[in-house]
Amino acid sequence: MPQKACMFDDQQPFRHAIVAVIEDGDELLFIERAAMDTWPGYWSSVTGSLEPGEDQQSACVREALEEVGLRVKPVRKLWESMTRRAHFVLHWWQCELAGPREVKPDPNEVAAWRWVKRGEIERIPIMFSDSRWFFREVYPRTRHS
Repeated sequence: MPQKACMFDDQQPFRHAIVAVIEDGDELLFIERAAMDTWPGYWSSVTGSLEPGEDQQSACVREALEEVGLRVKPVRKLWESMTRRAHFVLHWWQCELAGPREVKPDPNEVAAWRWVKRGEIERIPIMFSDSRWFFREVYPRTRHS
């Protein structure tokens, strides 16, 4: 069943997307958005729009496989937020590896990638302010080991 919500000004439905916070032990995967992607150069978790009829967990699995070639298992939903310009409702999911740690990035979406220890996330230079706030304030309080 598709998720629907309406914007206040033009009654267009919000678009929904997932943020797959992929963990392996005490490290998280971050990707740098490719030149042809929206917001190139920004570092983030794996993200992507929900397809019609797709549930959030399935979107996490699909996007991780498409963007970075990883098999993941969504563990639990951590948070829900709206992008600054109200284009997307973001559904933040804690995901764990369900296969090898061999990252195979799609060059159309990913310019670079790296595993970052939880305590070093603040050192990522270019990140959306909402993502930085999530990893500083929300993630430590909501993730389960």
